[in-house]
Amino acid sequence: MEPFDVLDAVAVPLAVAKIDTGMIVPARFHRQRRRPGVSDYARAFLHDLRHDAAGTPRPECALNDARYAGARILVAGADFGCGSSRESAAYAVLDYGLRALVASSFGDVFAGNCLQNGILPVVLPEATVQRLLRLLEAQPGARVRVDLPAQQVRLPDGSSHGFDIDPTRKDRLARGLDDVGVTLTHLPQIEAFEQQYLVARPWLRRYPG
Repeated sequence: MEPFDVLDAVAVPLAVAKIDTGMIVPARFHRQRRRPGVSDYARAFLHDLRHDAAGTPRPECALNDARYAGARILVAGADFGCGSSRESAAYAVLDYGLRALVASSFGDVFAGNCLQNGILPVVLPEATVQRLLRLLEAQPGARVRVDLPAQQVRLPDGSSHGFDIDPTRKDRLARGLDDVGVTLTHLPQIEAFEQQYLVARPWLRRYPG
């Protein structure tokens, strides 16, 4: 996955609380395949908030507002990503082009899935999030700076706010490593162990399966 350092980008406001993973990716989109390099879930992301029953984009949704085009940061209401543990919700966030989410709280499993996919969920106090939402609604296209090394978020008004992140999660996100990537950093030791194991048990070579 892509390492995360400092993200200075347009932020889009979504002042809706308790958006669950079933809203992030409606169930009818789950059968599609996701392949590396193919944004299969971009269309599914918050589909029913972005479109009406006929599939027409809702003009009142900021995600459909051209002034927020190219946003890489989403600022949302409390409990974003609550509900089920479907990993497709994190895929959709990433495929849509977002690298950071800001809210006063997130679903625990969803936040973990985001970190595993290179997305930074930033928790700020509710009052700060509401202030940021108002700024973004008043200044469409305004940029927000998310600095992972410094653990700071700079709002469009110039104010900076710190956030917490587990040190291990921070290190992995900064290096672009998911669980598989972390395992692969130990590949030489793993291969050396396998060789030593087979030398001590040569009969196993006859049963490669």
